[in-house]
Amino acid sequence: MIRSYKYLDSAVQLRLHEFIIAYFNRIEFETAIFDDSFFGADFLEIADRHPQILKQQCIAVYNHIKDWNQVDKTNLCSQIRDSNDIANICQGNFAPSIIDRHATGLNKLLRDLFLDLYNQVLDGDGFNEKYTTNLRTHFNDFSRLNSDITLCPICGIGELKKHTDLARDQYDHYLPKSIYPFSSVNFKNLVPICIDCNSTQVKGSKDVVALAFNHRLFYLYDTNHHGISVSFNITVDSINTENIQWQITFTNPDGKNDEIESWKTIYNIEGRYKGFVNGRIEKWFRHYWTYLTDSDLAKYSEVDRKLFYNKWMEKDEECHLNFIRKPALTGFLNDSVLSQASLQARQYSIPPIA
Repeated sequence: MIRSYKYLDSAVQLRLHEFIIAYFNRIEFETAIFDDSFFGADFLEIADRHPQILKQQCIAVYNHIKDWNQVDKTNLCSQIRDSNDIANICQGNFAPSIIDRHATGLNKLLRDLFLDLYNQVLDGDGFNEKYTTNLRTHFNDFSRLNSDITLCPICGIGELKKHTDLARDQYDHYLPKSIYPFSSVNFKNLVPICIDCNSTQVKGSKDVVALAFNHRLFYLYDTNHHGISVSFNITVDSINTENIQWQITFTNPDGKNDEIESWKTIYNIEGRYKGFVNGRIEKWFRHYWTYLTDSDLAKYSEVDRKLFYNKWMEKDEECHLNFIRKPALTGFLNDSVLSQASLQARQYSIPPIA
């Protein structure tokens, strides 16, 4: 994870998650015939707008567990609560409850309830009209709060949509709702990420908890996250830049090596970085070389011109406009002999860099 997001804790969308957790807190110790008061006034108003997918399902869950012994009821409600402590899960301290598409009985009831909360209630008419909002409003407010993040914080490659764009990025369930439905409307489990990271070819519905190295994952709202540094070294040079083979090294000042390994696996980071760089390194080098050989800069020494260009890349990186370009081009300039010589000969008919 390149950067962490600031959490939008003032959004009205958070209330739906609060409502469903409060509902289970209430029925945990109830044994009487179901009463609408179990919902609470605000949640009842929304439940009445969704009689089949919300109200009746909540009642069905209650009727299923109301005669259980207290230990079993508390265990179930604790599982729901603990499965929503996303930071704790990412630290490897708790394994959230799995309810997949093969669930039956109560598990199917619970899965359908939580999936419908996201798919039909969260951005449905009942919730939106009551609070005069929609998911686009949340996205816009979230984008403003995180206005300095324009590159995807997961990969550092893709561009994010901002509140000024016509379209918006889709929300990713960090713990996929198809496997971990209890956190389906928990916005600490919901993040806008780039279209590639959120695609079926990259993350999709991977079981991120199962893939976590030593059970540890980056938490996307970690206020103590200090970022990642990346370096590129060529292991096999080639005249054809597309055939260059790279060694990529990732470091984190907090020593989150387990989290880095999990992140690399879940998002296919190394494969994507290698493909991204090999498709662009020739263009980056051409930009670099035309800068060094620009006649308007002839009054400066070659050392100074290289220094200026490196400073430009540093500022680009500091402003989070590009995460990959500087380390990849630096690795190319340091390690490539064949590619640089070939590019210079083909494009410029000038001697190679000393």
